[in-house]
Amino acid sequence: MENYLYTCQYCGKQYKPNRRMKQKYCSNSCRTRAFVVKNKKGLSLPSKEIKKAEANKIEKMSLAGVGNAAVGTLAVNALANLFTSEANKPATKKDIDNLLNKLKQRYYPIFNIPLRQDGAKPYYDIETKNFVYIKNNLP
Repeated sequence: MENYLYTCQYCGKQYKPNRRMKQKYCSNSCRTRAFVVKNKKGLSLPSKEIKKAEANKIEKMSLAGVGNAAVGTLAVNALANLFTSEANKPATKKDIDNLLNKLKQRYYPIFNIPLRQDGAKPYYDIETKNFVYIKNNLP
């Protein structure tokens, strides 16, 4: 038995032969495929060069492909914006500014303390850190 590897005449794969100097293909499936290809006109045996050329093939970018990608992205963003509720949308700079302006108030209403008998509402004072009753509504 020989110690070195043979190359399959159909697929080009390296193999260790079972029969000395008689075996041309690595398996029965390669042998039968080679027979079918050889007996049908117009077909050729696959080679390593063809496989390498297909592996190294570089696709070119086209204007139509870029346009299709842009239209697809716009469509997805429009649908996501349409079907996302306002509560689940990300905060904008304007939303954060509104929140910060709201936090700059001195008095905050307290909802779990009842009104005083004269109708004054309870508020929490940020500066004194106490709650106070104010008769009229604050802006």
